[in-house]
Amino acid sequence: MEAWDVVNREPDMNVIKLTWAFKCKRYPDGLIKKFKAKFCARGDMQLEGVDFFETYAPVVQWTTICLMLILEVLLDLKSKQGDITCAFLHANFDKNEKVYVEMPRGFEQYDKRGKPRILKLRKTLYGLRQSPRAFWEYLTEKFKACGIKQSSLDPCLFIRG
Repeated sequence: MEAWDVVNREPDMNVIKLTWAFKCKRYPDGLIKKFKAKFCARGDMQLEGVDFFETYAPVVQWTTICLMLILEVLLDLKSKQGDITCAFLHANFDKNEKVYVEMPRGFEQYDKRGKPRILKLRKTLYGLRQSPRAFWEYLTEKFKACGIKQSSLDPCLFIRG
């Protein structure tokens, strides 16, 4: 997904550590469905004004959820839900954000002098403070491109047709 570039480490860079998050997905009867691994950044190591600037992302209002469920029942509407695979990896950083992370354990690379190389992120990762906001902006932009309008009453409500 072209999520990063491998670069040499410079002394003035704030390099964030990474962690692996492992999960075992199971079927309802308990049998193993699949094993998952997620590459996560340590957002607690980010510096405001250096690695991130804006973090706010809206959350749907509970009244909106209740209203939509009521309308669905009264008007015999159908609702749908979806899941976006690797959601945060779809969003890009703002132009002025430069985020550097260590290479994941087991995948290290070294420069000619034997110093470890690092990753300059091009896409947001789970764990970064600005990732939810960046994904929200990405999603809103895609909805608008499809002709789906954002409500002025609740920014998490989108309407089509």
